[in-house]
Amino acid sequence: MKMLLSSLALCATTLLSAQTRVKITNVTITEKEQTSQGMEVTLDPSGQLNQAEGADRAVIYEQGDVKVKLWCKISTHNSRRSSLKDSAVNMIYEIDMKAGKDKDNKRVEKIFYLDQSRTSTITQKFTFKEGITMRLITLKFDAEIQ
Repeated sequence: MKMLLSSLALCATTLLSAQTRVKITNVTITEKEQTSQGMEVTLDPSGQLNQAEGADRAVIYEQGDVKVKLWCKISTHNSRRSSLKDSAVNMIYEIDMKAGKDKDNKRVEKIFYLDQSRTSTITQKFTFKEGITMRLITLKFDAEIQ
């Protein structure tokens, strides 16, 4: 019985350490030549679905009247025709930014093949119209699948 419990504990530990995580770092917002730092977060998409695939959401920036939420989904390809695509990891980001009373969102998709480094730098520009003035905000962050 002790051997069975020890084996189960070892299996549970192995499964917990094999979870897929997405680490978001170096979050910056640039507006009118002024740059401010956001939060570093770790998303746990595998906590939602099985087999290291899933989705998670987190706030990565919140200062003044600007708030940025990031949704990230990790999936793998299942292709009968290409062994290259079988090993691919697909990372989809949906970025929701609220500035003042305005909202905007962007969708970014990255695909990593075979042994490519699973890191990327995302840069997105958001334009908000306030009366006759335009407000341009640039979001930049690094993401790494762990």
